[in-house]
Amino acid sequence: MKILNICSVPVTFPGGSEKVILELSKKMSKKNQVTILQTNLYEEGKKIKKTSKIGRIKVITCKNDFFLGGYGYSKEFKRILKRIWEEYDIIHIYGHGRFTTNFSLNFLKNKKPILFSPHGFFHDKKHKKFKKLHDVIFRGLLKKAKPHCIALTEIEKRRFMDFGVPEKNISILPGGIELKKVKKFNLSQLRTKYLKKNKGKKIMLYVGRVHESKGNQYVIKAIKDLDIHFLIAGKDAGYSDFLKELAKKEGIANKVTLLGMVSDSELEELYALTDFFILFSSWEGFGLVVIEAMNAEKPVIVSDRGSLPLLVKDNQTGFIVKYEDVGELTKKIKLLSEDDKFRKEMGKNAKQFSKKFSWEQLTQDHLKIYGAMKNDK
Repeated sequence: MKILNICSVPVTFPGGSEKVILELSKKMSKKNQVTILQTNLYEEGKKIKKTSKIGRIKVITCKNDFFLGGYGYSKEFKRILKRIWEEYDIIHIYGHGRFTTNFSLNFLKNKKPILFSPHGFFHDKKHKKFKKLHDVIFRGLLKKAKPHCIALTEIEKRRFMDFGVPEKNISILPGGIELKKVKKFNLSQLRTKYLKKNKGKKIMLYVGRVHESKGNQYVIKAIKDLDIHFLIAGKDAGYSDFLKELAKKEGIANKVTLLGMVSDSELEELYALTDFFILFSSWEGFGLVVIEAMNAEKPVIVSDRGSLPLLVKDNQTGFIVKYEDVGELTKKIKLLSEDDKFRKEMGKNAKQFSKKFSWEQLTQDHLKIYGAMKNDK
């Protein structure tokens, strides 16, 4: 099959959605011809290579002309899509609230079998009027384009149905991970590398964008009186300085380390080093890092928002804590840091749970849908 994947943000950008698109594309490209058509949204400052390769995948990157609060706009994207769309059997569009999505749905309706994966719908109160107007227009686009919709969770499925998408046109396919054996590392060396001081403390890890919506401000407050070291790994989204100042204000600057971006090999070390993982977001469309942490045999603490409660079996693979409840969060962090036996048992349960999220299985599930749509066109 010839498959075209469409997205706004470069698939090499450190985000969960981008990772899903790239990993599925890699797996599919082994036996199919896969092209990614993207813009350089969020990476406008970087030099663009118009056409490149990632393994067997052809990548076409278009210049994003206007940021527009993350919605984006690209004249080049419009021009190229109009030129190449006929070459493909299946076109898969990714991302909600993006120019590339809305233009593609409108342009491709009744032309090709198309799929749509939102990877999260609007969820906060910022730009509320714009989001309301957008979703009125978007409902119309879905009605006309009639794509097959891929939901990450039951929550996204219900949201699609709210938009008027028939249940028969929706499939639930979660994000995935590369299943790995737990590697043995010299933990003493890793502690020296990542902690420097406070080497005797239990370690809690967060991985992802350093943004207000990720809830790390509440985590910092929660560990004020605990014997814990909090490692934060990920790209700064304008919130790192605030967290550093907050840690200083709370008198625990020595308990919080912001590592910035880390490589894949360093991330593997961090999962091995940490005692447990936390993602206390105000919302997550999925939360791939939660599954990655579980696969590394680590219990997880998550908020009760978005899809996160669907990824954790409370008191078995980790804890689900009400968002913004610092007191309850403190109790759960304290329990995992002090009860070694309980924590290790949770980690084993988490490892077992993670096995159903393999990229191989998810790739086959996607290709099965693609094949059925291609034959029905």
